[in-house]
Amino acid sequence: MLQTDALRLLLRNENATMPANTTDTPTPAPQASKIVEIVVPIVVILAVILTVILVLLFCVVRKKRQTEGTYHPSAEEQTGARSVEAPNTLKLPKEERLI
Repeated sequence: MLQTDALRLLLRNENATMPANTTDTPTPAPQASKIVEIVVPIVVILAVILTVILVLLFCVVRKKRQTEGTYHPSAEEQTGARSVEAPNTLKLPKEERLI
């Protein structure tokens, strides 16, 4: 115990007496930061790809619903049929009259 206290005191004194203009050799980055540098871009890219796929899927499903589906005349009868005349229907000729 006494030796460890003396060693700590010696190390503190060495750090305090080091000149300020010395250069330390760069220590390699911890393994965890290297993993983060790899994982974060991959997760971001996958999130962007997933978002693009979901948007495209939404557009395709929306278009399919507009062009395909089933016809429910009973639902139209209950809500009230649209009274829109077809524009291409022929008009009846004028009624004939006596001169």
